[in-house]
Amino acid sequence: MKLANMNAGKSINILMLNKGVNGKALSASLELSEVTISGMRNSKGITARNLVKVCEYFEVTASEFFKLGEE
Repeated sequence: MKLANMNAGKSINILMLNKGVNGKALSASLELSEVTISGMRNSKGITARNLVKVCEYFEVTASEFFKLGEE
């Protein structure tokens, strides 16, 4: 089930840029496929489980995550 897609792609791209991590490295760190990472980055949606993983990896709250996509 998709949790949200409105700002997820923009948020992930901003966080990746700030941390200097590419899709392949993020995929390995989160133990998700590169296809899943690509889908999230292209605003195809993010599941609640993957949102938790992303937020923990980048050390942000879900609220901070979605605010990044709005700015």
